[in-house]
Amino acid sequence: MRSCISCKGPGELHLRALEVRTLPIRDISGESKVQALGDFVEGSVCRSCAKKQLELELDPFQARKKSNLAFALIFCAGILVLALTFLWLNGQWVFAALGIAAMICGVFGLINNIRSALSRKKELSGLPEEEALSKAAWSVFLQHSPKKEGDADLTYIPINQETLKRKNGDLMILYHLLPAIAVEAHKRIHEKENG
Repeated sequence: MRSCISCKGPGELHLRALEVRTLPIRDISGESKVQALGDFVEGSVCRSCAKKQLELELDPFQARKKSNLAFALIFCAGILVLALTFLWLNGQWVFAALGIAAMICGVFGLINNIRSALSRKKELSGLPEEEALSKAAWSVFLQHSPKKEGDADLTYIPINQETLKRKNGDLMILYHLLPAIAVEAHKRIHEKENG
């Protein structure tokens, strides 16, 4: 039995994924990306770690605590810059605009974070417990899997019944794949399952 990717205890929930390597390329014409499929990877998560993650994701304010704090600090910094601008800099518009922009960024960031956390809570609340645990286990797997190798960014496509039902275009949109890579990923996932 594999050990849990998080706590190193016995992992009861087994996960499989297809690795996607994305290399950003910057040149005179702008930024583009090159993608390639990596290997199939496997990992396990124990029920305890999956349950902790599920409880965290079911509490929207706790789930995004760090990023909410960061956006709140950006908002407060905007207020501070705006106040200092009018108190000591005689309302110079450049600094005032900077303060207002920081406040707007903070508010929109908080709203987006809370909206996505509530959406995730709604998604997980509507699932049977085993399915919700499986999705939480996937979140734990993603948190502890490598994100970079050299200059390449690493992402993962889960291999499960839900993914097997998806078409090329769905994979392309959900996992930010280039069209040719989405076709190849679809083919490799189905070959792995059928072979």
